[in-house]
Amino acid sequence: MERKLLWKVVFVLLLVSLSVTASITTVERLGRGDKASALPDALRDLFPGINLGLDLQGGLRLIYEVEVEAAVEDKRDRIADSLVETLKERAEVAGVKVKRGTDVSTFDLVFPSVSERESDDVKEILKDFRQTVVIAAEEGNVSHMALVEEVIDDTLAMAVKQAQEKIGNRTDALGLVNTSVVPRGEEIIVEIPGVDEKRVARIKRIISTTARLEFKMVDYAGSGKFFLGLKDKLDKDGPIKLKKEQKEDGQNGVVSAYFLEAKDDPDGKSGRQILKAFLKTVEVPDDRSIGFQKDQVFDEAGNPTADVAWRTFYLERVAGITGDYIENAAVYTDEQTGRPYVSLSFSQAGGRKFADLTEKNVRRHMAIQLDENVKSDPIIQEKISGGQASINLGAYESFQKLYQEARDLVVVLKAGSLPAPLKPITETTVGPALGRDSIAMGRWALSIAGIAVMIFMLIYYRRGGIAANLALIANAVFIIGILSGFGATLTLPGIAGIILTVGMAVDANVIIYERIREELKTGKSPRAAVDAGYKRAFWTIFDAQITTFIAGVVMLQYGEKDIKGFAVTLLIGIITSMFSAIFISRIFFDWMTRQRTANLSI
Repeated sequence: MERKLLWKVVFVLLLVSLSVTASITTVERLGRGDKASALPDALRDLFPGINLGLDLQGGLRLIYEVEVEAAVEDKRDRIADSLVETLKERAEVAGVKVKRGTDVSTFDLVFPSVSERESDDVKEILKDFRQTVVIAAEEGNVSHMALVEEVIDDTLAMAVKQAQEKIGNRTDALGLVNTSVVPRGEEIIVEIPGVDEKRVARIKRIISTTARLEFKMVDYAGSGKFFLGLKDKLDKDGPIKLKKEQKEDGQNGVVSAYFLEAKDDPDGKSGRQILKAFLKTVEVPDDRSIGFQKDQVFDEAGNPTADVAWRTFYLERVAGITGDYIENAAVYTDEQTGRPYVSLSFSQAGGRKFADLTEKNVRRHMAIQLDENVKSDPIIQEKISGGQASINLGAYESFQKLYQEARDLVVVLKAGSLPAPLKPITETTVGPALGRDSIAMGRWALSIAGIAVMIFMLIYYRRGGIAANLALIANAVFIIGILSGFGATLTLPGIAGIILTVGMAVDANVIIYERIREELKTGKSPRAAVDAGYKRAFWTIFDAQITTFIAGVVMLQYGEKDIKGFAVTLLIGIITSMFSAIFISRIFFDWMTRQRTANLSI
């Protein structure tokens, strides 16, 4: 008996020592404030310590709305482009035009003739696409198409899920620890504890950047027909100017390329906003799109001025290749210009696609476009093999600003593009003073609850109360140790869960003690009463705890973030409280009753 009791004591002491060691990181972190840690790196790597949540530490809370309709529209455009390509390859029907509908899920296929639309090959191809798109109606040489409802629903759901994943990847790449990214309907809630206010603008920019990277061919030859057609709509003294330049455009040779330019308005509107507002009033051909580029303004003598202007590019709508094929991205510095640029590496499939694109468009300009902004439009001198490309970020900003822009671009490219743009809804900055007050109140609540319970147990159960109090202290140490060991994030609801487990731990001891008292009244010896009390009380305690445990699992699975924080500490507390009440307090009673004639103070 004595040897068995000794091993139990050694086992408990080892567990307590391990929990105390794991808790050191948390205690040191809370005490040092902004000072550097004095603990060895090995200890901090093994036991990360408890991290404080947004409600305790302060930080930034952002709510974005995922513009899911844009994801459906993008899905529609991809399917439409794939249909046109398939019709050209398999049915040898060239010249099929796509006319996008006013609804984001519909589009029209305009065939060169009715006979081609009614051909068996075309019908077979449209049949093959029936899982994604259906024919809503047909008239003449036009097939009115609509996305299948299941495709729309899946796209809407995936847009939010993918946005959550991409934002999480971006915050991880920025080194933001304990960031919470939680979906709520079509919204994404981002909570960043302890963020430096100086980094807020950069964090928000990186999170909200769609990062849709596309390589599109510039149609300089066709720009004249389009932009000259808008000349009558431009005010002579208005902010938008029609300009012309000479550009090489493949087999067309050197052509007169036209574009619109607008300077930033001193009243607040940028040249890009002015151009976009104007272009919304005109109809762009379905197979073309407009890109925008920030440009430096020069005076008549050719000297740069302080003005900033934006210009347009007339682009093919369908991208030759997109950022989905990018395998790696890194920042380098050009040895000749001293300017930073982003080097891209395509996947094997992307490398082949890029090589085919450049081979077919030698001596043409290719726009490298990020979210409608053209970063550069290099001319393709020859077929580019090897799956490498680069993005130049301009030449009018300082090196430091361009380098930071390049680094941010690498972050979003590596994390992947968002499936749809994000619309900021609210931004809340939680000050650290609120966190300190919350921690202080939580500490007081936990201390008062613990002291009150221990005093009651000592008065009511005498020496048995000492066993209950030791189990209670061990329970608290185990909870803190487990949370510290896993680097958990503690919130106010989590503190509430810890406080609740204090009462639950004592409740188990009360059930055991009352059962022992009943056994003593029947005339049993102290040792027999203890054995019977623990044995018969076990299932009563287990039944009560298992129902609470199931409720905690449900809260953890389906609850919101704050509910999950409460559920985590509750579940941990249930396990540690049962161990403390049943195992640790039993050691104390085994020691008191090691002699069969011993008296039991309970």
